[in-house]
Amino acid sequence: MPRDSGSFRDPSGYVFQHQGRIFRALDRTAADLIRNLDTHGHLARWTKEGLVVGTRFVADSPLVDELSAAHPGFAAFLEHDRISPITYPYEWSTSMLADAGRLTLRLQGELLKLGLSLKDATAYNIQFVRGKPVFIDLTSIERPSRLDLWFALGQFNRMFLYPLLLVKHAGWDLRSYFLSNLDGRSTLQVGQAFSFFKRWSPSLVLDVGLPFALEKKVKSGRASAPRPPAGATSGAAAGNPVAQQMTLRRLDKKIERLAEIISHITVWGDYTQTCSYDEAAEASKKTLVREFLLQAKPASVLDVGCNTGDYSRIAADCGASVLATDFDIGAVEQMYRRLRQEPAAITPMVVDIANPSPGIGYMNSERPPFLGRAKPDCVLALAVIHHLLVGANLPMASIRDIYAAITRKHLVLEFVPTDDVMFRKLIEFRVNLFDHVTLAHCLEVFGETFTLLRQSPIQNSPRTLLLFEKRG
Repeated sequence: MPRDSGSFRDPSGYVFQHQGRIFRALDRTAADLIRNLDTHGHLARWTKEGLVVGTRFVADSPLVDELSAAHPGFAAFLEHDRISPITYPYEWSTSMLADAGRLTLRLQGELLKLGLSLKDATAYNIQFVRGKPVFIDLTSIERPSRLDLWFALGQFNRMFLYPLLLVKHAGWDLRSYFLSNLDGRSTLQVGQAFSFFKRWSPSLVLDVGLPFALEKKVKSGRASAPRPPAGATSGAAAGNPVAQQMTLRRLDKKIERLAEIISHITVWGDYTQTCSYDEAAEASKKTLVREFLLQAKPASVLDVGCNTGDYSRIAADCGASVLATDFDIGAVEQMYRRLRQEPAAITPMVVDIANPSPGIGYMNSERPPFLGRAKPDCVLALAVIHHLLVGANLPMASIRDIYAAITRKHLVLEFVPTDDVMFRKLIEFRVNLFDHVTLAHCLEVFGETFTLLRQSPIQNSPRTLLLFEKRG
């Protein structure tokens, strides 16, 4: 789960690990509320529908006693299905963020029917399982004082709506939006990204123009900040939920439209159509990759530079749980959209392996770095080495060290020689500093850390596929 219980504790409960399993401690109020949802079948239904992470109350007395001794003062404990790997919004494509937002709206709508609400609307409460978003923070559910207002709406806008608007209208990317601001950007920051006339355009006036004008007045002291109305937190909530339901429906349609409109035109977005393979070479490579994976038998695979995910699907077909990464958001977007229609054990992520996500938040550990979360049995590094040599300016030894640090055991590496059409394209306007990059040089450098298990040329191609096993 995303947070370590030793450092981050919500008064209503917190998540912790025990003997490799994921548990959540609940105070009395949270326990009563969630148990009521469980008793009436809502929790089971939401789990079955993939709305929330698989969750059950811990009923076994010895285990309850053990957990209570280690975590005293709580009324009950939940066990959650373990989710691995954990991903964060700055590693998602825009459709992933949009679907996470729409799931949050759907859950809020379900809760509203029961007189409940989400007190948090952060994107970090969503994870992806087999390419589908699920909600993970059940202690965000509360009995609100009013149902006509959603007090987490501002956070929802910061976490979902604003980044999508900035991607569409201002050319931002999710990595730059989220990495420097864990709670997203404020209304003032977002408003300043648009001109006066743009803020007041029909598509932005409700979500940017009016909130920006009000926030400016509050900051200047010409208006008072709106306060949540006083009211009891138990019993029947005040207010008619119709207004909130209309807002939820409007936001859902807007986010859906934004995700469809945003285009993902990138340098390598059509790589699968413009790469140097003919059909025979492509078939040869796919056959070899499958053979290598069946030989290695990994339970988990990291596909670095996955493009649109064809080889990730081969790994999944071989029985592995796959983390598929690419620096090209357009490629990851295509892969994710395919996962919607053809689910598989694949988690897509936008990650540049030469500049992966850092640890951020409290003590740089609240959101661990990508390299701390990705520990697969096998790394697939297909058609990546030339990008790292040329684009990232990394020497062969550094590329070796990256893969050695990540993989637990195996590495499937595609060697791309300098006379390959794609390699020549990369160095077309550069001084050629890569004459030393030969297959023999690659084998020598990687041989310092890995043992070569298999070496096979790809038919109708100058490239070679290598299967390594990490030593030690």
